[in-house]
Amino acid sequence: MRVFGYEVQHFYGRGRRPFFDELYQQVNRQALAPFFRPRLRRKGRVLEAGSGSGHLAGEMDLRYGFFLDLTWEQIKCFRDTGTPGFFIQGDIQQLPFEDNTFEQVICSNVLHYTGLPGLTELLRVTKPGGQMLLAFLEKSYFTQAAAHLAVSCGLFPPLMRDARFIDLADLAQLNVRVEDSATVIFIPPLFRSYRALPRQGLVAFVLQKGKV
Repeated sequence: MRVFGYEVQHFYGRGRRPFFDELYQQVNRQALAPFFRPRLRRKGRVLEAGSGSGHLAGEMDLRYGFFLDLTWEQIKCFRDTGTPGFFIQGDIQQLPFEDNTFEQVICSNVLHYTGLPGLTELLRVTKPGGQMLLAFLEKSYFTQAAAHLAVSCGLFPPLMRDARFIDLADLAQLNVRVEDSATVIFIPPLFRSYRALPRQGLVAFVLQKGKV
């Protein structure tokens, strides 16, 4: 029996993936960083969960944060850039932090590997009134079909067939308020985030944790 978490760790820990990494970096540079950057908090503790090798943090000019990733290879690559901060290998589904630790939590292109358990764990370590800046693939039929097609065409790794997409309806069951959201689309040659479109595919959210 395959273990999905192991497949994710193996894929991201085995070195560079030229096409996939370039696609990820373009999405960060052109769509996600411009959407999230105005919300970045410069005071207080900030966690980037699933930081990878630090590309999104660099695009957002995030420094002196807590940077966590599932693979040591990615953490070492990020640390070797000289970015100041705390570098931690760990699982988003079992974060090594106490409740209500961070003023802001950032997590991009990771939650579709963990599903709702990853999101609730991020919420646990966010302080009441704190923010979560999230980007993930949601669970609509459109997104699932598109992901399977991308795997068949070799654009996505095979492990994406087992992705644990998040149903956006589940956000209403959590102690969060949606402050802003957008949908990321590709209009050649650029990725852009649009607020006016339906929330399908890769979506970005700014959530505030309730104070009660």
